[in-house]
Amino acid sequence: MNRAELSKILLELVEDETGDTFPDANDGTDLRTGLRLDSLDMVSLVLKTEIRLDIQIDTSELSDVTTLGQMLDLLERKLADPAARMAA
Repeated sequence: MNRAELSKILLELVEDETGDTFPDANDGTDLRTGLRLDSLDMVSLVLKTEIRLDIQIDTSELSDVTTLGQMLDLLERKLADPAARMAA
């Protein structure tokens, strides 16, 4: 799965969560302010992402994730390495 496909999936999940669309979202878009995700939305987004992509994300892996690009980087790492798909 390439980054564009992954971005599309992630934005679909965000839009389902928030009810808003984000046509101008890019790698620098802040998850909280740019996509208007509060802490409960983030938890729900992570759970839905794990289910959709069949991965596990440990809470500690999210500590430095603040932008859409950082989230995509994390998801790409998870999908690229079968051993890393499971949370640490």
